[in-house]
Amino acid sequence: MKVALHGYGKMGKTIERVAVERGHEVVAIFDVDRRAELNGAEVVIDFSHAAALDDALSLACDNGIALVIGTTGWNDRVDAVRERIEAAKIGAVYASNFSPGANVTFALARRAGELFARFEQYAAGIEERHHSQKLDAPSGTAIKIADEVKSGSGGKLAPAIASSRVGAEFGLHTLFFDSPDDLIELSHRARGRDGFARGAVVAAELVRGRTGLVRFDELVFGATETS
Repeated sequence: MKVALHGYGKMGKTIERVAVERGHEVVAIFDVDRRAELNGAEVVIDFSHAAALDDALSLACDNGIALVIGTTGWNDRVDAVRERIEAAKIGAVYASNFSPGANVTFALARRAGELFARFEQYAAGIEERHHSQKLDAPSGTAIKIADEVKSGSGGKLAPAIASSRVGAEFGLHTLFFDSPDDLIELSHRARGRDGFARGAVVAAELVRGRTGLVRFDELVFGATETS
């Protein structure tokens, strides 16, 4: 598979290494100060920032190639993005977190919400920790976990999110269900960027030949009820 990278920061460089390890070829790199030809790329993997999403969309839509959107902070535009992708008849996949383990955690959170909603004594919460250089809080991953619990519980449980931005923690999310009788915790800790990169490359492998915009969890687990 021939890959074009849109965004070449730490994540872009990690995706490049993981893609090559999986037998793919990075044929083009686009960044703030770096432009290129597509050179036969079959998919664009975007890990830039929300303000640059239109550039990634143009690369994919105008050239009829698939798109993986790893950038966050644009979900208020999802309908407009979907329309543009459908008009171009390309496949695109997006996620708040491309880590396969995180996506399993989302599915477990939904199921846990469904089960704990049957017992009135439980309240739900989320604690998430990241390094001091991560600016957004709460994280997109924490918001996604909370949404899954809320959806699974039919709105009965709506976890509050506590965030900290201290030290060097790469990413720790703990969902808990607390009652006077016991405490149940489900945690996901990222050990580095490789998991996110691996999931993004898997998404690129799977989205080729599709049309329309799909979430990563839909792509790997099948359709769910979440939006």
